[in-house]
Amino acid sequence: MDTFARSLRERKNWVRLVLSAVIFFAVALPFRQLLNLMPGITEIRPANMIPPVLGLIWGPFAAGGIAIGNLISDMVSGSNAFICTTGFIANFLYAYLPYKLWYSVAVQEDDLYPTLGSVRKILKYICVMLLDSLVVTGMLSFIFETAGFSASGSSYALLFFNNFDFTVLLGVPVLIFLERFRPDYRVPAAHKRKEGGYWAFDLLLAAAAALGLGWFLLSLLRGSPVDSRTAAVLLAASVLLTLAWTVKPFNFTPAEQKRGGQKVKITIKTKVTIGFLMLAVIFIAFVAVTANSAQTGADALEHWSHVYFTVGLAINVIFAVAIVFLWYVERNIVDPLERLSDNVREFAARPEGSEEIPQPRFTEIDTGDEIALLARSCNSMMRDITDYMRNLQAVTAEKERIGAELGVATHIQASMLPCIFPAFPTRDEFDIYATMQPAKEVGGDFYDFFLVDDDHLAVVIADVSGKGVPAALFMVIAKTLIKDHAQLGTTPAEVFTQVNAKLCEANEEGLFVTAWMGILQISTGHMAYVNAGHNPPLLRRGGGGYEYLHARPGFVLAGMEGMRYRQAELDLAPGDALYLYTDGVTEATDARDELYGEERLQNVLNAHREAAPEALLPAVKADIDAFVGTAPQFDDITMLGLYYRVKRGEQA
Repeated sequence: MDTFARSLRERKNWVRLVLSAVIFFAVALPFRQLLNLMPGITEIRPANMIPPVLGLIWGPFAAGGIAIGNLISDMVSGSNAFICTTGFIANFLYAYLPYKLWYSVAVQEDDLYPTLGSVRKILKYICVMLLDSLVVTGMLSFIFETAGFSASGSSYALLFFNNFDFTVLLGVPVLIFLERFRPDYRVPAAHKRKEGGYWAFDLLLAAAAALGLGWFLLSLLRGSPVDSRTAAVLLAASVLLTLAWTVKPFNFTPAEQKRGGQKVKITIKTKVTIGFLMLAVIFIAFVAVTANSAQTGADALEHWSHVYFTVGLAINVIFAVAIVFLWYVERNIVDPLERLSDNVREFAARPEGSEEIPQPRFTEIDTGDEIALLARSCNSMMRDITDYMRNLQAVTAEKERIGAELGVATHIQASMLPCIFPAFPTRDEFDIYATMQPAKEVGGDFYDFFLVDDDHLAVVIADVSGKGVPAALFMVIAKTLIKDHAQLGTTPAEVFTQVNAKLCEANEEGLFVTAWMGILQISTGHMAYVNAGHNPPLLRRGGGGYEYLHARPGFVLAGMEGMRYRQAELDLAPGDALYLYTDGVTEATDARDELYGEERLQNVLNAHREAAPEALLPAVKADIDAFVGTAPQFDDITMLGLYYRVKRGEQA
C-alpha cells in the first residue's frame, strides 16, 4: 500500500514537471519572438509571472519544469549555449526560491498556503517576490558582466522590473483565482532540526538579499555598471549565499496536506485587490501610449526600453499606493466586519435542542462611520435577543408549571363527573351514558346524574360561559349547588331558582350557566324538567325517530337576581330515549367555518336510533370529527344519553 501511494505521488510530481514546462514554453515563446528589450538577453515577458506562481503551488518539480520550458524556448529562438545555460539556472532559482521563502519564513497556521486573502499575506507575497527578483536580477547581472556584456544600470532595472512587476501585477490575481478551485498544493515535509546552526542560513539569505539590493542600487544610481571587481564580489557573494540558504531544512510544523472542501467565495479584500490591479493595467496602457506618441523620433529599441522603464517605475508607485489603501480598507472596513460577523456567528451557533442561553461577545468598533453604527446595532440586537431568550425561558418554565397544574386540574375535573359505566349496574329500568371533551385542559361544560331517592333519577347537563380555568371553577360551584339542592327533594324549578340566587352572589366576572335538568320518577316514567337557556334535547318515542323537545326556556343561571323558573313535564314509555348535549356539538366548525348544526345532529341520531347510549354517543362524536376535519376545537363537547327500558315492577 505504501509503495502504491509513493508511486502515485511520484507520478503526480512528474505530471507537475511536464505541465509546468509546457505552460511556460507556450506563454514565453511568442513574446521572445516579438518584443525584445535587450537582444539576446531578455524581452517583455508576462511569462515571468509563471515561475513563482507555479513554484509556490507545486514546488521543486514546477521549478524544474519551468527551467526545462525556458531551455526549450531559448533553443527554439536560436540562443547560444551560454544564454541557454544561464536562463536554465536563473529560471529554476526564480521558481524555487519563492517556494523556499514562503514555507520557511514567518510561517503561521493561517498562511501555510500561498493564498492572498489579507493585506498581510499580500505583503508577504510582495516581499518574497522582491527578494526573488533582486537575487535573480543580481545573478544575471553578474553573469552578463563576467561574460563581457556591456549594459547600463537602467538595463539592469529593466531586468528587475521584468521580473518583479509582472510577478505582482499578474501573479496576485492568478493566485486569487486559483484559490477558488482549491488546488493541490505541494506543502513540503517539515523538518525541525535545530542543531547544526541552521539559524545561520537565515542570516545568509538576508546577506544575499542585501548584497543583491546593493548591487542593483549602485548600478541604477550611477547609470553605468560599477567596477567589475566590485560587481564580481558583490554578486558572486549574493548568489552563493542564496544558493547555500536553499539547502536549509524547512522549519515549520505542519506536514504535507491536501486541501479539500467547497470553493472559496471572493471576499471584499479580494475584490479591492483585483480592482487596483485592473487600474494598474489601465494606467500602464496609458503611459505606454503616451510615451510612444511623445518619442517617435527615437530609436525603436531605445525608445521602448525607455517606455518600459517608465512604466515599471509607475507600476511600483501604484503598488505602494494600493497596499496602503488595502491596509486602510482591511483595518477600517474588512476586519471590523469580520469581527462582527464572527461574534454574530458564535452567538447564533447554539446547538440544536440546547437550553443554554448564548452569551454574546460584544465587539467594540470605533471607526466613526456606518460600520460602527452597524456594530452598535448588532450589539444591541444580541443584547435584546439574550434578554428575550431569558424571558422566554422563564415564561416557558412558568408555562410548563401551569401545564403540569392544569394536568392535575383536568384529572380532578374528570373525576368529579360520573365516569364509571354502567353507572347503576343493579338497576335495569334505565340505561344512561355520558361523555365530555373539553376544548382546553379544563372546560366549563358538565353533566351529572344521581339518584335522589330509590325512585327518582336526576339528570343534569350544563354549559358555563367562557373557557379554561375560570369556567371550570364556576362549573364546580354550579354542579355542587345543583346536586346539593336536588338531593333535598325539591322540584327542578325550585332547584334552579335557589341555585340562581346563590350564583348571582359576588359574580363579579359576569359568568353565567345554561343548564337543563330533569328528575325522572323511575316507577312511572314521569319526568319534570326545567331549561335555563340551554339547547333543547332530542326525544325518541319507541321505535320512531329523534325529535327536538321544544319548550320555552327560562333565563340562564347567574344571569339575573330574583329569577323564578318554571318546569315542564313529560312521560317516558318503555323504549323511549332522551339525548342531551351542549352547544359545542351543534356549533362545531369545519375549515370553511360551516357549523355542524341541529339538522345534521338529528340526522346522525336517527341513523343510529336503535343504538344504546354507550354506542350512540361515540357514533355522534365520530360524525362530528369527520365533519370538522383538521379544524381546531373551540368549544367543549358534552353529551348525555338516557334510555328508559321498563317501568319498575314490570320486569319480566
